[in-house]
Amino acid sequence: MIVGMASTSIASSASVVAPALDPLEFARGALCAATFEAADAARETHVAKLHSLFERAGLASSMEVALGTMQFLREAEPLGNGYWTAAPVRVVELGPDCHLLVGPQPTSELQRHFAGLRRAGSGRVMNRVGTAALPRQSQAAWRGSDGNDACAWTQATISSAVKQFAPSIVADNLQVFAVRQAGGKRHESVWVSAGSCPPCEWRGVGLFRARTGATRYRYFLGKHEAGKEFLEGPAVLDAARVQCGLAALQSQPLTTTITTISGTTSISLPVAPPRSVRRLLVALCEADPRSFGRVWTCCVPAYVPVLLEALQELSSHRRPTTFDRSWKETG
Repeated sequence: MIVGMASTSIASSASVVAPALDPLEFARGALCAATFEAADAARETHVAKLHSLFERAGLASSMEVALGTMQFLREAEPLGNGYWTAAPVRVVELGPDCHLLVGPQPTSELQRHFAGLRRAGSGRVMNRVGTAALPRQSQAAWRGSDGNDACAWTQATISSAVKQFAPSIVADNLQVFAVRQAGGKRHESVWVSAGSCPPCEWRGVGLFRARTGATRYRYFLGKHEAGKEFLEGPAVLDAARVQCGLAALQSQPLTTTITTISGTTSISLPVAPPRSVRRLLVALCEADPRSFGRVWTCCVPAYVPVLLEALQELSSHRRPTTFDRSWKETG
């Protein structure tokens, strides 16, 4: 009888499934533990030590993405040669009573010190109360925004690149950016073979790409001179921003669709967003993993205004749609 009772107890314990570890929160905890030196000081740590912690937790395959997210949110910084360090805790104001707390500590640890702090997307948000003693960073500095919309930035980029154009050979796989009109007067981005249809240009300059791998492309500015000579310009690191800018300069702004259903907002972008806009989306939203960074969901209506303000940098046309709880269109 005693043996039977023990077996039943063991079986019951085995059936209890421990909650799955969140790789991002684990990365935050692991980095803080590995770099802790004193309450007001941190040291660097090597990625091998972090990998050992991830491996013991069964999360080794998630380490690169988790650390990458911390770096992207500016919670941690790689120092080179495999070394990492934690970034200092600071506050980024998003609105009158909405602040993003940026730091490497796990959310559960921060909640012990800041009442009302909550996870939002991959970031952590809190109200004004409790932020007075913390260092502050402007939203523009944290996002890495230069304050220019895609239209103005593209004009400046092309103007400064004109003297760098030189004759080049047209590659067989060369494609150029164009804009096409889809259903409902939407404008969307499309890549076409050079010369097959009118490209999207400003002052004769377009955005081109050539394949360098199975899923990789090289993006650069280019133009066709009279007589069909092709001139290649400098490489473009922010192709999405150039696409949005060129489309706006041609009075065909790419379309961003924003749909709100019962307080949940879905943002469908025409292209994967530039880094400064994506940083805010990663902090406040959840990305559709199948959308290549184009579709994001925000579950808190209070965050939508700051997202819409940042999206203005894309120089795109916004199509808002609102549904009530019965899924009937109301606006």
